[in-house]
Amino acid sequence: MKKVISTPLVTALGCLIAWAGAAADPRTTNDGVFTEDQADVGEALYTEHCLLCHDKKYFRPVLQRWEGQPISVLFTVMSTSMPESNPGFLTEKEYVDILAYILSLSRYDAGDSELDFNDGALNELKIEARKK
Repeated sequence: MKKVISTPLVTALGCLIAWAGAAADPRTTNDGVFTEDQADVGEALYTEHCLLCHDKKYFRPVLQRWEGQPISVLFTVMSTSMPESNPGFLTEKEYVDILAYILSLSRYDAGDSELDFNDGALNELKIEARKK
C-alpha cells in the first residue's frame, strides 16, 4: 500500500527547506548593510585620517580582489595598520564608520541599519560585487 503525504505537509516541508537555504546564505555588501548617516560620519573620518594616502578610487579594486571574503578581513587590516602614522588609533566604531563610507564610495546601497562590528557580525558579511 502506498502512503500519500498530505499537501499541507508537503507545503510545510518545502517552506522549511527554503527557509533553511535562505538562512544559510550569508549577508553580503549588497544587502544595505550601512546607513547614509553612518557613511556621512565615515566620510568626515576618512577625510581626516585616510584621504592623505588613499584617494576615493583606492578601494574599488580592493573590494573586487576580496570578493567572497568576509568584510572582517578589510576591517582587521584597517583597524590594525591604519592610519599608517598611528595604527589602531581610532575606535572600532570609527573604523566601521569609515568602512561604511568606503562601501558608499563604491556605490553600494545604504539600508536601514548601521554596519555593526559587535559579536562577530563582520565575519558573517561577505564582500560581493555590487549589483548594478
